[in-house]
Amino acid sequence: MPIVIDPKICREGCTICDYFCPGDIIYRISPKESPVVKYQDECWYCGICADNCPVDAITIVFPENMVNCQTDVRTLMGLPAQNVSRS
Repeated sequence: MPIVIDPKICREGCTICDYFCPGDIIYRISPKESPVVKYQDECWYCGICADNCPVDAITIVFPENMVNCQTDVRTLMGLPAQNVSRS
């Protein structure tokens, strides 16, 4: 489960996470209920929802294969690797 929203912390009536989510996967059914994540598998792990939550009610849980990535980001983007000397 990539996004965890703590209903005890989440503010009633707030729709900031729903508004900011670029994947449109967070949805608030009613102002009195905590938001739900409609499509967990489609989370982009961008963190915009958590970054904009005014009460820090959202936690992003990254999959193990994402956390342990050892590949240089430039390589993942299809760019030539930077020539960096390590001492």
